[in-house]
Amino acid sequence: QLPLAHAGPPAGERGGAPPPPPEPQQLLLLKPSGLSRHLFCASASSDGRWLLASDTSPRLYRIGLESHGAGAGAAPEVTRVPLPEGAAAAVCAAFSADSRLLLLGTTLGTLQALPLDAATDAPPCIHTLRPPLDEFAGADTGDAVADGTLAAVLRLSLSSDLQWAAAADARRRVSIYSLDALAFHGAMPRLSSPPAALAFVPGTPLLAVATVDKRLLIFDADALRLIPAACAAGSEPLQPVRGHTEAVLRIVFNQAAPLSLLLCAQTWSLRVDLNADAHPSLRRLGAAAAVAAAA
Repeated sequence: QLPLAHAGPPAGERGGAPPPPPEPQQLLLLKPSGLSRHLFCASASSDGRWLLASDTSPRLYRIGLESHGAGAGAAPEVTRVPLPEGAAAAVCAAFSADSRLLLLGTTLGTLQALPLDAATDAPPCIHTLRPPLDEFAGADTGDAVADGTLAAVLRLSLSSDLQWAAAADARRRVSIYSLDALAFHGAMPRLSSPPAALAFVPGTPLLAVATVDKRLLIFDADALRLIPAACAAGSEPLQPVRGHTEAVLRIVFNQAAPLSLLLCAQTWSLRVDLNADAHPSLRRLGAAAAVAAAA
């Protein structure tokens, strides 16, 4: 993030090149734990106060932004926060929007929830959630399996109200967890193609899932049912990108147009409009957007 002075000339002034951006500052240097020298994942909270990195063990850091700017060249203070012994290696991680909850998708196929408190140095408590075993658990399907029973969690998403979390594993199962009950809630029907990206529609329990074969599925995490009418393509591949070899990397929503989402790949993006009549939550979003536009 650049200081305000680098955003351009002040209001009312024309011309003049902005000064060059400051040199990046190294916050920390991670030394490998055990024999692994590869980071499995890294994630930062939206407010910039927390950083999670994981190789064979996860490491959590608190970043003291108060010290940044205290003097010329002063870097933020970085403090490692101890984690409980049961914290497992994470393949993916996600912070809640308010930075008060950290989710870890582990190599063991479990989801670990850690409440965060910036006011204390005590280790956060850890809640380990796991899906039930099914007929695929432990089977030799060619997917990465850590403990012989569950496949590693590869992707995570949290709903904006922190009611739900979705976790996609290496066997194409997308599990739904209730964060209120801290328990497994259910799962999507097993997908024929691996999920490439997950995201909850803001303000709803609806999960958007983009698959490698270019399908977009909308799933009600509360009622545990697919909503095929929410997307014009239904459960079929999206025609505009059907021939592309690149998978979707991210699903993005625009607050100004809550019934539209953007599928983002490395070299292409596609806007998809959702059908407001397909679900009560989408109707409420559409009504709220119409009121805001008329105001």
